Amino acid sequence: MKAMVAVISAVVALGLTAGCGVDGSGPRGASRTEKAGARELDAVRAPGPAELRHVELGAHEVPGFQIERAGEGAAGAGTPRTDTEECRPLGDALGSQLRPAPAATVVRTFAKTGEDMDFEGLMGMIRVSEYAGDGAADTLEALRTAAAACADGFRMRTGEGEPQEFEAVRTLSPPGLGDEALAIRLENVAERAPSLITAVRSGRTLAMFFATSLSDPDGVSIPPSLLRAQMAKIRWAAAEASPRSPSAAPEDDEDADPSG
Repeated sequence: MKAMVAVISAVVALGLTAGCGVDGSGPRGASRTEKAGARELDAVRAPGPAELRHVELGAHEVPGFQIERAGEGAAGAGTPRTDTEECRPLGDALGSQLRPAPAATVVRTFAKTGEDMDFEGLMGMIRVSEYAGDGAADTLEALRTAAAACADGFRMRTGEGEPQEFEAVRTLSPPGLGDEALAIRLENVAERAPSLITAVRSGRTLAMFFATSLSDPDGVSIPPSLLRAQMAKIRWAAAEASPRSPSAAPEDDEDADPSG
């Protein structure tokens, strides 16, 4: 799929996240000074790429999967364009230009493997982004709204200008993880394999999972073991980042990174 690309053993796979914008207006009824102060606090608290690396899954952390760090531009260059504005968040989700831009993002690719590390068709990408303010919630809501509005499909061009057409966008049952979640399936007119997107928000962190399968397009799903493992690392990282009172802090740090 040219609209969703990630190199896994030289196989074209999937894309990344995005969504619709954050207006930056802050809480309702807040004064201009309060809003400015909240934005400054967000900027201070927002982790950088180095801190967000702690949520990345290890190469063999989830049994049965080969997981690798994705390079810049894994979802292609440029900004995808959709035929209607209401479908834009879906087009954004298949590209690499994030709107709104997160404070930090890490990307991993995965492929299901069998004996002797042979690839078995299922492949995809995980993108974890940390947002300031309501960016994560707004991004997920924009994607949910677009999925409903564009259920009958939409046309788009990738950032490289390649035409793509999806004949349907189906909303699936989301996983019971995080604060809220969304799962959708996009049926590509020209490709035999569908594209799956699952988004899970935990606080200001948004994890996006993308998957496709060339060997089992009808039965493809995003593996629950990957979902659970990734969200567990996000919860662990959030707990580690939370301030602790001196009286509550243990003498010995017994918390361990789930990656070992």
